[in-house]
Amino acid sequence: MRHEFLLSFCMMVKNEEKNIGRCLNALRPLLEKADVELIIVDTGSDDSTVSIAKQYTDKLYYHKWENHFSKMRNITISYAKGEFIFILDADEVLINPLDLYETINKEKQSANTFSVKVKNLNAYGGFTIISQERIFRNDGEFHYSGAIHNKPVYKKPVMGTGIILEHYGYLFNDKELRESKFKRTGSLLKAELEKDPDNPYYRFQMAKSYGAHGDIQEALTEIRKAHKLVFRDHNLRRNLVFIYGAYALFCLQANEYDEAVRICREGLEIEPEYIDLYYVAAYSLNKTGRNDEALDAYTKYMDLVNRYDNLSIANDPRIELFFISTSFKDSALSYIANGLYDKGRFEEAYKFARQIDDKSERISISARTLLKMERPEELMDIMADDRYDRDDAEKMLSVVEAEMLNMNDGQRKRVQEVFSKGEDIYSVLNRFRLRLYEDDYNAVDRVIRDTDFERLPEFYAELFIYMDRNPRTVISAFKKMRRSKIKQYVKTMLAKRDELGDYLADYILSENVRDNDYNSQKVFAGISYVLLYKQAQVFKNIIDDSFDKYYMIFKKYMQCGINMVNLLYNGERLRLIYSTLDNEEDRFFIALKYTKEAVEKGDVKTGIGYFSEALHNNRYMACYMGRYKDELFQNAVCQEK
Repeated sequence: MRHEFLLSFCMMVKNEEKNIGRCLNALRPLLEKADVELIIVDTGSDDSTVSIAKQYTDKLYYHKWENHFSKMRNITISYAKGEFIFILDADEVLINPLDLYETINKEKQSANTFSVKVKNLNAYGGFTIISQERIFRNDGEFHYSGAIHNKPVYKKPVMGTGIILEHYGYLFNDKELRESKFKRTGSLLKAELEKDPDNPYYRFQMAKSYGAHGDIQEALTEIRKAHKLVFRDHNLRRNLVFIYGAYALFCLQANEYDEAVRICREGLEIEPEYIDLYYVAAYSLNKTGRNDEALDAYTKYMDLVNRYDNLSIANDPRIELFFISTSFKDSALSYIANGLYDKGRFEEAYKFARQIDDKSERISISARTLLKMERPEELMDIMADDRYDRDDAEKMLSVVEAEMLNMNDGQRKRVQEVFSKGEDIYSVLNRFRLRLYEDDYNAVDRVIRDTDFERLPEFYAELFIYMDRNPRTVISAFKKMRRSKIKQYVKTMLAKRDELGDYLADYILSENVRDNDYNSQKVFAGISYVLLYKQAQVFKNIIDDSFDKYYMIFKKYMQCGINMVNLLYNGERLRLIYSTLDNEEDRFFIALKYTKEAVEKGDVKTGIGYFSEALHNNRYMACYMGRYKDELFQNAVCQEK
């Protein structure tokens, strides 16, 4: 057979304007070569598919769709004049085209068929991968058979390649396109199953079609039928082993965990390298409380994943692997690392933790493990790595802080000593903890003045716990923070030094701020809220002599809040929209503002309505609101009389 080209790309398309440009643009380096041709058969597009295709090739042909995939594939092949044919779809992208060209040139005498790795991208950022024969010697005999899910009929030997073909068809961002594909494929499969109801391959494809459409129970029903048809025939089970992968996946999606474990174990007896079955088994075992078995299955899964390129399954065109993307590997590694950590096998846990791709998870487990092994110096070295930015460092330090809570005094002191050597704010905090400043609180004040604490975790509030020595420094730092951050810091300060509560209460009552000073009002409201909330837990059980003092703080808190919302919001429309604001505390203050205004006008009924709304938005203040209600509305009734 005479050939004019080395390679012919053969495509059949219909209404692929969203995909075809991306596909063909990737082929440009090859289409510029004289011995490469592009053949496109359009089966009835009514969008811009044809006009896009014309920009890349003049070998564009038109054939009406005849409801038979293989027949249309074979029409595209009939136009090919290349020594080899590459079967390509419009929703695919060839990643390394020049490598493909070099491989064919180099190996064309030793292979009749070449396989590529098809990477099926999904809408969740992951992918599946399968080895597929896509490049065939154009010997006049090569063709496709089968009306649905057409199969190539080719000659061996087959050579596996590392060529990647990214497939975008599983993204299904276009609901209309998904529906049309489901109806088209589903109708063809149903027709074939009517003729041959005991065909396990068609049952498998029907299950996949339902699964891609999101009909999981229907998919599970079909795959169970496929499994039943092959169960008693060992050779058939081996040839159709991919049924086990689909069966396990649908069990997982339907939360049928015991069934999933059973099917995975059965499938692994046939194909011990079936990576997906180990993952599904591990996940399902964990869900059913068999944690040690899950740990073992995840470990075997990771062993296979790490050896994937050298596994025979990597070049098995029968098997599409769903659980090989980074997110699944990370889930397995996290489970293994945490499981080993819980068993006290810290060195092994650390080895697996370091393999996790997700930085946040890797940081968390690595930090906990190194601290358990009493190796804080190594943790410092990791933080110094260029791969870790400020947010990563703070994440790691948050783990350090959490772990120190469970350490004895000696262990805690050693960690603090290791983390006190630098000039960063965390080193300052640890020198402060170690009393290395002795009585030089001015040094800490300077650090507080020079630091923006808004983005820093609340454990840095420990630097503020002696604010009674110089309150202005701490108040100035609070003014740079959001109200929620102030509350977090005050809670931490009180947890570290409980007696600070009395000082803060007296400070709030003794200090006055201007009505138009928003930042000061914000600070006073934030501090007051924490004091009032903490004491309200006491007042739930008993009202003691301190209630009058905290009621006075409540009234100041309330007035600060009203002053704040007056500065933040204005306009009569606020009365209509305030109930939709995200900030519940602001809604509380606004409702109190309208309560007071209504009472001042003598409209007690409206005032009671707003008061109820205020209480709904801040129930933590109920004990104080009870007295305020009596005071406010009793005065209003007296004024009416």
